[in-house]
Amino acid sequence: MPGEVFWQDVKGKVKQMIKELLEYSLNKELASILKADYYQHTFLRKSYRNGYYKRTLIAHLAGRIDNFLVPRSRKRVEFMLLKKYQRRLDEFNYAVLECFLNGSSTRKTPRFFYNFFRDSTISHQTVCNILKRLDNLVNQFLKKQ
Repeated sequence: MPGEVFWQDVKGKVKQMIKELLEYSLNKELASILKADYYQHTFLRKSYRNGYYKRTLIAHLAGRIDNFLVPRSRKRVEFMLLKKYQRRLDEFNYAVLECFLNGSSTRKTPRFFYNFFRDSTISHQTVCNILKRLDNLVNQFLKKQ
């Protein structure tokens, strides 16, 4: 039992570090897009900051990261680090694909990831949506030949 408590604490710390790193990176990316830091007056400024909004992301390293803050600006901004409406990292999608391709059904794959992460739930429909992406890639490959 003490080993389980230790690893649960480590997992919580890793998740918190990933959340802080993600928030810091998004703030720095926004500063480079706006060409100005907080309260910096410059003629090169593209727009102004406009607070934050909360997002949830499923990562392959830490499971679900809840309520991390994404900075906003008054004009629309496209982040390189995080795509608009992205809820899962591509690595997590590839892990789901690999699990399915190794013989797990669309119903069993969510159970596997629930047992693996405990706090992140994906539905069988999510697995099907990820597999549709694989179908599109296969069709594009076949059309090239």
